[in-house]
Amino acid sequence: MVPPLALALALAVPDPGACPQDAALACAAVRAALVVPGARAQVEAVHLASGRGCAPSAAEALRPVSASGEAPLRFTGKGDRGERCQAFAWARVRVLAPGLVLTRAVRAGEPLEAAVRPAEVELKAGRSGPLPSLPEGARAARALSPGSPLLSADVLSGPLPGEPVTVLVRAGGGLELSQTGRAIPCGRDRACALLPSGRRVEGRLEGGLLVLEVP
Repeated sequence: MVPPLALALALAVPDPGACPQDAALACAAVRAALVVPGARAQVEAVHLASGRGCAPSAAEALRPVSASGEAPLRFTGKGDRGERCQAFAWARVRVLAPGLVLTRAVRAGEPLEAAVRPAEVELKAGRSGPLPSLPEGARAARALSPGSPLLSADVLSGPLPGEPVTVLVRAGGGLELSQTGRAIPCGRDRACALLPSGRRVEGRLEGGLLVLEVP
């Protein structure tokens, strides 16, 4: 017999990875609502909000799960007299995703390639996501401490503003043209340069080259 919800949700989950039987419905509901590819969710505790005495047989999360925090759950089941009932609870959730952490302190502008290692990183609401891999030429956007997760906002890529960069233009039919420009500030995950003619170009960084595709 499924225990009443008040009993099933009374205790914190001792092993979030294993998800013991008394929290199995909550764990399944949270994991089904997880919307971050490659991430996993740990249910650390479940707290009943209403519906004491309802014996649950199914559960669902009431909103998508994309970061650590409190997830609202709805349970359906049967009451003491066999009537259909609903109950509501909050699950304390920890969401982890593949990422990188710093192995040592780095200064602003320092290359990151030899200063990170793979690790699971907690996803927190309102914070930029972790980087699963380093972009080409990645540098620290600010001073970073050892053990810190590497977030997308912590990383700059490409040549520094003012440095020379080769701009490779790829046109239809396999035609390629190149010339040297000067790197200028650009959006994240993009590379920009100023050509001798004064024209600003934007493309992607590929093997140290700024590649610009044209029809």
